[in-house]
Amino acid sequence: MPDTVIDIASLLKRLEALKAVIALQDIEDITTQAAKLERLTADFGDLDVVMETAWILDLLNTAAYGDAMRHIEALKNRFLGVGITLWADPEIDGLRTEVSVLAAQINSLEAELGDIEKVMYEFEARQTRELGEIALKVLNFKKKRAASKAEQQAEDTDAQRAFRDAQQEEEKYRGSYEEKMATPMHQLDEAQLKGLKAKFKKIAKLTHPDLVDKRFEREAVDLFRRAKQAKDINDLQAIIEIYDYLVDGKPFVLRHETLTETESLRTEANYLRKLVSQLAQKVAAIKISDAYQAIIRIDDWGQYFSDIKAKMLMELDHLQVA
Repeated sequence: MPDTVIDIASLLKRLEALKAVIALQDIEDITTQAAKLERLTADFGDLDVVMETAWILDLLNTAAYGDAMRHIEALKNRFLGVGITLWADPEIDGLRTEVSVLAAQINSLEAELGDIEKVMYEFEARQTRELGEIALKVLNFKKKRAASKAEQQAEDTDAQRAFRDAQQEEEKYRGSYEEKMATPMHQLDEAQLKGLKAKFKKIAKLTHPDLVDKRFEREAVDLFRRAKQAKDINDLQAIIEIYDYLVDGKPFVLRHETLTETESLRTEANYLRKLVSQLAQKVAAIKISDAYQAIIRIDDWGQYFSDIKAKMLMELDHLQVA
């Protein structure tokens, strides 16, 4: 019963909004409100309400606004006449709107952060493909030279430490190299990349751990992690599968959608406001980081890697001769 009352309350508010824009003779807003009414009643449990709403929508589509107003009023009176009373606390409505806006800001900032991180990931992935094999050879030669010096100077602590450092550097880079080479980047055209980005944005909105109800947090975090990994390597098929699961199955509920008390909504708004501030600072910090600034200053990645490769080959030749 509580869910039905919530549905009816939403329906009555939407009907009032529709009446208001009809009275204002705002055709564009009438179309918008009609579309929202249609979405709201798509899964409504009362078949009579669905049919009556469909009739109202047909009247609006034919610009029969007089008849539409009459039917809207009749549908409203049907519920108000059987004792359903709406508790209209304007602060609750305001807080819900505030929380929704903050959630949208969080999603926007997360998307911006994700785009920046993807640029950095793609740069590192290409760097690995273009230069990784040569880099490993250089590090291997340096390790061998350090090992030889450490063997010759067994009592020299600096020589021993230099060998350990060279060994660890080579092992660390090899692990990173093998991991990146094991997950190649998928090649997508511009339209596919655009679709991937749009779907990931929707996935992020539906799985954000700070927005999802706590009951679903663990699965949401796992799905978000998998989606981010798929986005980083342009795995469009994996993104589509996660997107379809979330959109068609609707497995999660956003936390703010379950809050009905003023104090709970106020607490949620304060929490999300702090999160927006933290994310904005994080985005600003990564934008001015040396790593990101170095990447965005490169006009031609192909030429850049070609130049670096030539220098590394010269260094490798020098090490081999030495």
